[in-house]
Amino acid sequence: MSIDRTKPIPLHYQISADLRRAIKEGEYRVGDLFPTDKQLMEKYGVSSITVRRAVAALVNEGLLERRPGKGTFVKREPVEETLGRLTGFFEEMKARGYEPSARIIFTGPVKDPAKERQRVPELRVFGDETLYIIEKIQQMNGQPITYLRSYWPYEYGSRLAEEDLEHRGLYELVEEKLGLVLDRAEQTITAGKAGKREAEYLKVKVGTPLLIMERTAYDDRGRPIELSINAYRPDRYKYRVVLDRNRPRPGSGVIVE
Repeated sequence: MSIDRTKPIPLHYQISADLRRAIKEGEYRVGDLFPTDKQLMEKYGVSSITVRRAVAALVNEGLLERRPGKGTFVKREPVEETLGRLTGFFEEMKARGYEPSARIIFTGPVKDPAKERQRVPELRVFGDETLYIIEKIQQMNGQPITYLRSYWPYEYGSRLAEEDLEHRGLYELVEEKLGLVLDRAEQTITAGKAGKREAEYLKVKVGTPLLIMERTAYDDRGRPIELSINAYRPDRYKYRVVLDRNRPRPGSGVIVE
């Protein structure tokens, strides 16, 4: 692409748009060393400042990664989940052509229910039921994406723990093995930071920003069957929300606490 200096669009926007297109169309593959600033200056006939601004935009979008002393590399574009339909991680990955898997960290009864309910107030949705926890790392093509803590009524969680949770999704097992019908979920998404545990499992530094998603799933009889707390690497996962100005969807909105 030759940039058009007669257009009112800033040159760095035109360059970043062209480079973005090239990445998405596969001209540069994941892991490739990206052209240097000097090479891009020569290609587009612009200043170093213009090139740096164009490349910085792609770095901020998560398409490129600068590695000190090594250069700039193409990153894998984050997996995008569109909110609005109740699906599990495995379903989302398979629908996008990725290979999902999981590494199990722990399964078992919640050891200190009173302490756990104090630490996770959302568990009050289960009343005084005995709870079972499934803790795992969810992976895409072998790379860690999510650190998951999933709470279930003991009856359901203990039966799910007997299944192959490394290669099958919880929701498909719920419907196939437990005979339950998933009906709806309430979900919130906030920002958080990686503690020691999240940093270890997601292979990031302590304090790295994370997406925190909490979800309470209900069956078709209105009973809560799962509370999950998911910590996502935002460089590998993002959410997309479709908004309709004229037809607001029941239950949607902003929660301020």
